[in-house]
Amino acid sequence: MTTTIPPRQDTFNMKTQISLAAAAITLLLSACGGSGIPSQPKGEISENRTAAFKSMMPEFTRMGKMVKDEEPYDVEKFKQAAASFAESSKKPFTLFESDPQGNGRALPAVWSDGAKFEAEKTKFAAAVEKLNAAAQTGKLDEIKAAYGETGASCKSCHDSFRAPE
Repeated sequence: MTTTIPPRQDTFNMKTQISLAAAAITLLLSACGGSGIPSQPKGEISENRTAAFKSMMPEFTRMGKMVKDEEPYDVEKFKQAAASFAESSKKPFTLFESDPQGNGRALPAVWSDGAKFEAEKTKFAAAVEKLNAAAQTGKLDEIKAAYGETGASCKSCHDSFRAPE
């Protein structure tokens, strides 16, 4: 005699519970990520601002490779990169007007919390000036500290005022 085991009655309930739990976890994780505000389309002002920020990166990257010992430290090349970075770092901040066609990854807090944004700009400008001054001395220990401060300033502003990708 063969005995058949009937299917468990709670299989449907278990699958439903797993699906609901997965949906809840997904919702929770999406709520925790970044600001929760997706990036917007970009208008011309926003595109120009992004281009200005990207134009700073070759010098910062070049300096970073020397600071991290990925390339030999060359005093003159570092001085030139720091001076160029100090100059190019000013331009993006002249382009922070709200773009009616879309602000890309710039969060509304840039304009709604102007005092905090201005404080971040001031902190960044001071860090860049310190980096440039350290670079002109050629003292690698001072340069490394100033480079780290500049990077931390970038991150601080991005954490508060830039939407995740």
